[in-house]
Amino acid sequence: MKLEKHLLSILESLHDAVIVIVKDSTIVFVNKAYSEQFQVPAKKIIGRKLKEIEGNSRILEVLKSGKSLINDCSYVHSLKKDVCANITPLIENGEMIGVVTIMKDITELTKVQDELTKYKRDLSDLQEQLDRRYFYKLESKSSVMQKAVQLSKQVADTDASVILYGESGTGKEIFANSIHEASKRNNKPYIAINIASIPDSLFESEMFGYEDGSFTGSRKGGKKGLLEMANGGTLLLDEIGEMSLNSQAKILRVIQERKFQKVGGTKLYPIDVRIICATHRNLKDMIKAGQFREDLYYRINVVPIYIPPLRNRKEDLPFLSNTILNELCLKYSKHVRMSEEVLRIMEQYEWPGNVRELVNVLERMLVVCTKQFFEPENLPDYFCLDRHPSSINSNNSISPSIVSPLFTTKLDILIEKMEKEHIEFILKNTRNRTEAIQKLGISRKSFYTKLKKYQIE
Repeated sequence: MKLEKHLLSILESLHDAVIVIVKDSTIVFVNKAYSEQFQVPAKKIIGRKLKEIEGNSRILEVLKSGKSLINDCSYVHSLKKDVCANITPLIENGEMIGVVTIMKDITELTKVQDELTKYKRDLSDLQEQLDRRYFYKLESKSSVMQKAVQLSKQVADTDASVILYGESGTGKEIFANSIHEASKRNNKPYIAINIASIPDSLFESEMFGYEDGSFTGSRKGGKKGLLEMANGGTLLLDEIGEMSLNSQAKILRVIQERKFQKVGGTKLYPIDVRIICATHRNLKDMIKAGQFREDLYYRINVVPIYIPPLRNRKEDLPFLSNTILNELCLKYSKHVRMSEEVLRIMEQYEWPGNVRELVNVLERMLVVCTKQFFEPENLPDYFCLDRHPSSINSNNSISPSIVSPLFTTKLDILIEKMEKEHIEFILKNTRNRTEAIQKLGISRKSFYTKLKKYQIE
């Protein structure tokens, strides 16, 4: 194969490595860059067959198929290098006479990419741990909230029974998870269960599990219960005030004896689990009403922690709003900021759904906002009028910037719209319909009538 002098000069001047083979895979040319980059003298390989040096070479695939490979990256064993190559057939008079390959050594780049991938993975793992670890999500300017956090830190590394009191949406589960993460059990399971979500008829099988063949339709081999899954770690019994008296007796026995029995079995299984309870109910009132066992109360109420509602710590609203908004902006790839005007309106609101409602409202506002800053009209309709004394001017008129959209709607339509929105919001921010009915302060019959009226699923 004869190369013209000017073509040879061009190939030699390239900074990328060049190798040329003929039809029988004999190497007929390598340029200076090839020899330097791969530390292979030209005289050592010219005249040798590539299939003997690198039997699985991608160059041989092109020699066989006649089809080019562009930006093809692979590991070359004979060179011990990662390379990226353009491999092209040489055609003369319509016949393939060989293959020319221009390649780059990307070994260092591959190492950097591998390191970057590793660092990204490590960063992701650390971020995940940080997201769950300790009490950073519970930062507060409120003295009452700070007291609750400090007490949680003090009891975290003990096995003392903790019960978290707080309204729905105040962050009881975040407290429980933080206590677990700061404890000596943090490398063991953390299992959270909402008692209200388990029918009483299924409580035993869900909590304790069942043995093989214990009842018709049971899983072959039996099933682990939540207690067994949490063994060695922490079990959160959320909304323990919804637990039936019968189930309370069974949990009390487990707490006292540190053993449990699966459904359909007689074997006693030892258990080492820390139980944290949470409720929005007044358990003392429930004891008086005969709805909660007093002996269980004193077992779980060793360290009571009271989490204040958001309306009692409005000083945290700017920090909480910006923290939540930053997370939501990342989620939706948007950049929207909180305005002072909107923040003032939000500070007048009572936040019955607490932090959970705040997240819901901010997410809704972010989705509909088309500007760089939130504006009053981005707020849900129910923020207006009587919920916002600050929207009343000194002459007792309502600030148009806040409620102007309301004046374009007839009163009955507006009331229905706001009622529907409020019911939908309460349903989204409560654990079950019973709690929603309690929050709304209406009868069960009225509740279901309104669901039908507004076609709410």
